[in-house]
Amino acid sequence: MKTKITSIIFIFLTFYAFSQSNPCGTVINDTFDESALPEEWVEYNTTDRVTVEDGQLKLDFTTSNPSVYRNFTPVTSNFSYAFEVQSTRNYVTCYVNLVSSTGEYIASVGLGLLGNKKIRYASSLNQGVPAGYTGNLITANYASNTKYSISLNANIENQTLDFYNNGVLMASDIPFLETTQDVAKIDIQLTYMYSNEGRFFFDNISVIGLEDDRLALVNSVSDCETLLSSSFAGDSYGQYPQEAIDAFQLAVDSANTVLSNCSATSTELESALSELEAAKVVFEATRVNDPVLKIYSEYDFSGTEHEIYCGYYNGGLEEYNDWAVSFTLEQGYMVTFAQDVNGLGVSKVYIAQDHDLAINLPEELQKTISFIRVSPWYPVGKKGSLGDVNWATSDNYNTTWHYNWDLSSSERIPEVQFVPMAWSTADRWTSLENMEAIGRDMSLNHLMAFNEPDNSDQSNLTVEEALESYEKLLASGLRLGAPGVENIQYSATNDSFNSGSWIQEFMDLCIIRGYRVDFIPAHDYIRRSPETFIERFKGLHDRYDLPIWVTEFNYGNPNIGSQDLSILEGLANIEGLVEVLEESDFIERYNWYYFFGSSTGIGGTTNGELNLIGHFYRNFYSPAPSYIQEIYEQGALSVSGSEKIDVVSLYPNPVTNQLLTINYTDSSLHKNTIVKILNLYGKEVLVKTNTPKQIDVSNLTNGVYLVQIISGENMLTKKIIINN
Repeated sequence: MKTKITSIIFIFLTFYAFSQSNPCGTVINDTFDESALPEEWVEYNTTDRVTVEDGQLKLDFTTSNPSVYRNFTPVTSNFSYAFEVQSTRNYVTCYVNLVSSTGEYIASVGLGLLGNKKIRYASSLNQGVPAGYTGNLITANYASNTKYSISLNANIENQTLDFYNNGVLMASDIPFLETTQDVAKIDIQLTYMYSNEGRFFFDNISVIGLEDDRLALVNSVSDCETLLSSSFAGDSYGQYPQEAIDAFQLAVDSANTVLSNCSATSTELESALSELEAAKVVFEATRVNDPVLKIYSEYDFSGTEHEIYCGYYNGGLEEYNDWAVSFTLEQGYMVTFAQDVNGLGVSKVYIAQDHDLAINLPEELQKTISFIRVSPWYPVGKKGSLGDVNWATSDNYNTTWHYNWDLSSSERIPEVQFVPMAWSTADRWTSLENMEAIGRDMSLNHLMAFNEPDNSDQSNLTVEEALESYEKLLASGLRLGAPGVENIQYSATNDSFNSGSWIQEFMDLCIIRGYRVDFIPAHDYIRRSPETFIERFKGLHDRYDLPIWVTEFNYGNPNIGSQDLSILEGLANIEGLVEVLEESDFIERYNWYYFFGSSTGIGGTTNGELNLIGHFYRNFYSPAPSYIQEIYEQGALSVSGSEKIDVVSLYPNPVTNQLLTINYTDSSLHKNTIVKILNLYGKEVLVKTNTPKQIDVSNLTNGVYLVQIISGENMLTKKIIINN
């Protein structure tokens, strides 16, 4: 299931703050504090559909197209224009135009743009009106109930524009739509809302006319204040010493003092700009980035040492490609190693959550690594939230992690871990460029693959289609989750998967192909007792010995015919499901799907406020960390001749006819070879000596096993699947 209910914490743009505290150059500063529509704003196309509500300009859509404009004294100098906007729907179209005193279009921003769900600027005219909306001002899709802060800087002399979103430069040197020497009008046109119902809200609309030197300082202050707002004191990666933060804040305050003086000379403004930019360079140099990973050329952390900083190294290790044999990793970090570029070949994730790690690499990775990603590790609780950050905060469900069915989030805050999802196999979700961008984001630990591939209304994928694209996701270097199926099709009564189970086929083929899977997400909306509910996930865990994420669940689903319940009935059942998820050590994370309507008895809100169930989920304590520190085996030292073992082959795999065949293609292995079969917990379940060529495995239960082939000092371990 997928939803797009998102929100964003309100961020003031420096341009708006500047216009509040500094009269220099301010032409418009409309905050809509009065209850009535200001007389400067003129509604057209409709009557009484443009009003003021809760300190915002409101355009109310029914079957007509409410529009409104505001004229002001023409500005002939360079200027900045800013506004904040949000809407109650995301399937919408609204245009915000800037016009000259003689009717020429300077710029146009399109919000929503129907199915495109973007914020874009116009690049051309068509029959005299703005067109060609192609330049993106947001990276994710346009979201309802989300406040966006859009601004632009206009250079009258060059006839160009720079566009910003939340103070971040998104496009620069964009030509005016038409040549003009002033700006004198704002025109807002709401042309479409889904189902002919919904509202747009605008606030803090400002126009500031500034000369180049003052505008440059305003921009620099904006950048520096954005950097300060996202900076945290500490001695971990990405943090800053407190004294560095304090010194940089003083430099920003000093620049703002110069800006507040409307009589400041060009020399004073330029000097303040130079000092602020120098302070920014000094501040950024204090950002913590110690070499937390050390790799060694020999066994047991000996030989030559090489230090590695947090980062994404995809084939860029240069002389350290195919070099490492052992490593140490500081507590609080994770690292992914892979044999080949783009995370392919044998790969493994190591997490130093509870203590430092000192590991001899498994034989397959010794002197074969050409891909490394090392990043901070962010411990979180099991309980998660769906949608964007507002659902994760204490005002709503009070969680420490969230996902929103997309690769990006419209807002990220340090207290709440975001988990991206490659929702389907389309290039926009699975391209190597996107995977590299995600891998370089040091705030991320995990990536989830495809949403409900076994559901024709969701990603709707065959196993082969999913496998073809899953391989590309490994290039992220993140801890990677399997596709999250709608139904795991596991029978708790006879301890087996149903015939044709999507997730069983996918996981079995991942093992055969050697694709790394670090956790398995799954959904459940069938009304079950807590005991039956959890047994199905335990069966999935036991077969593959991987942690389970229950990324969507509820006690029923009205979309599949579940009858409505009272709030008290829903509360009692959802309490039981949440508690058993929290108590089960093989469940690493979970998300209650709380978006069903209030009448269903299993949704989280009533009339826009948390109901009893919503309050229960918000107040339920889910301690961090949810991840249980793995105890890693020390890899054996590579020995001469081990390549001969590598030519042993096992078939069929999966074993479906009760007999496992072993083919020894080197004559030196035909005598005194021992074959051991172990379960995934390392317990020996079967041993054969004297170089067996066939082994009867009919007494073993279905699942994944390790096969150890031992010849003298050499040992090879392979995985098999028994599915008799």
